[in-house]
Amino acid sequence: MPGRGRGRLILVALLQVVVTAGILAVVVWRFGLAPLVDAVTQLPWWAYPIGIALGAAGVVAQALRWRVVARHHAIRIPLGPAIARCWQASFLNSVLPGGLAGDALRAADDSSDADVSAGRRALASGFAAMAGERLAGTAVVFLAAGVALAAPAPLFALGSLGIAVLVSVIAWRWLRQLSARELVAVVALAVAGWAAFAGIFVVSALALAPALSLSVLPGTAAVAIAGMSIPLGVGGWGTREAASAWAFDLAGSTAELGITVSIGYGILALASTLPGAVVVAVRVLPRAREVRRARERRRARASSENARGSEGELGAEVRAEGEAADRSAEGVGETILSVEADAGHAVADEYRRGGEVEPAEGVVAHEPRHRHSSALDQHP
Repeated sequence: MPGRGRGRLILVALLQVVVTAGILAVVVWRFGLAPLVDAVTQLPWWAYPIGIALGAAGVVAQALRWRVVARHHAIRIPLGPAIARCWQASFLNSVLPGGLAGDALRAADDSSDADVSAGRRALASGFAAMAGERLAGTAVVFLAAGVALAAPAPLFALGSLGIAVLVSVIAWRWLRQLSARELVAVVALAVAGWAAFAGIFVVSALALAPALSLSVLPGTAAVAIAGMSIPLGVGGWGTREAASAWAFDLAGSTAELGITVSIGYGILALASTLPGAVVVAVRVLPRAREVRRARERRRARASSENARGSEGELGAEVRAEGEAADRSAEGVGETILSVEADAGHAVADEYRRGGEVEPAEGVVAHEPRHRHSSALDQHP
């Protein structure tokens, strides 16, 4: 049932918000507000343009990857619109529960930007292209985390590598149509996208923890990004901070510093998605208004049809009354003719008997001026 499905989605979203709030509450309870305050107050201005540029590079890599996969699902997307829709998806994924809402909209988008070949189901094709490229990126994320954890936490490394293999197997369903060269391109673009977002983490670390050794930053970034890729919360918040705290502790630093760097990363990553908010305002909001206008037009048409139906019922009642009046007039006419006939017979009988008959005064038979005269009297 549509209502039941919508209720289930709302419940899942609320649970994800609760999970995010719960994890952050535990982090604050365990480490206090100092990591959050440090990240917000100490992040320098120069980190923002660098973070936004790296985020843009990641979006472009994703758009290119998406176009490669989409071509084999009978979808042609120009590069500019592909970048706009990926930026839009990144923004929505950052602010909505689950981290997948933006990609769902990207898959369902049936605008003129995408040319879907005739004879194929547009929604199924859009979902296949989105799922293939998104899962390719997720596989690279967990592969990188597995490599980073191989020495300090081999069991967790095996778990991360297992997730990468599982995701790759699922993605193969939508990638198997690609040639070997195209598969290499998809993997290379996925690695490039991962490197761009890992670069944002490194920028946050250099800005907030300049004393850290550069050698530990790629590994901690890999673990933090894998943590935020788990679709349990809102925008990766909570799970990313927990993973970053653990990764920094494994690297010989402090968990508090890991949380500070992770929050700084979250701020920069969110800033890098803000162009997607502009895309939402330009593309999605006008469509939402058009949908609302179309709904209002449908309601107006329904009201007009109901009104016409009421007028038709009133007209039927008037016609029924007129027909009843006609029948009444015809009955009166027949009665008059019957009276005249009886009078005529009486006169004839009197003549046959030889009697004289006085003419009846006041009894005059007239031809009706209108066969529906009674009706006309009732309905002037």
